[in-house]
Amino acid sequence: MKAVILFAHPGTKSFNHAILQQVTESLHKHGITPILRNLYEQKFSPIFSPADMQALESEQVPKAIEEEQTILSESDLLIMIYPVWWWSQPAILKGYIDRIFSDGFAFKYEKNGPVGLLTGKQALVFTTTRESQQEMQASGLDEVVKKQVVDGILRFSGFEPVIYHNFAEVPYVQEAIRETYLQQVGQAIASLKLPVLM
Repeated sequence: MKAVILFAHPGTKSFNHAILQQVTESLHKHGITPILRNLYEQKFSPIFSPADMQALESEQVPKAIEEEQTILSESDLLIMIYPVWWWSQPAILKGYIDRIFSDGFAFKYEKNGPVGLLTGKQALVFTTTRESQQEMQASGLDEVVKKQVVDGILRFSGFEPVIYHNFAEVPYVQEAIRETYLQQVGQAIASLKLPVLM
């Protein structure tokens, strides 16, 4: 099995990094060495430029886009890790989706509507928020955040199943709670259809 991690946090010691470490360790236990796409370290350009659009429309995929699309095509599992900013992804990850999950690669439109092309792949999304789960539920924003990535991006592109976990109030909870969160990360990995080591 091949796994790819899309990681979008500009810091070096965030809880998102702890999640990344837990994900990597959990995958290694299943004999899986993931491909890490640390978008800030890569200095990935999030701008879907006019040149990108013209190239894709003429089926001349730019090298930077083709490289990422190849990695996604060859993977069986996609894991996304990012903080929720303005109830969405950081711009660098949103730009990755805009540029890489392109029409004709991640989806296409047919007579009866859109069809996802990245089928036969699982996805797992871990996000973090400052807000408490109660605050998010009261405003309805918990469902907004979940729906736009789970349904609007991943299931739309053909991923199934898609498992989503948000870890709330991360800067304010005690260390014991964060340790519980990391245990949940390991449990989420274990819940996937992964190889069993003999």
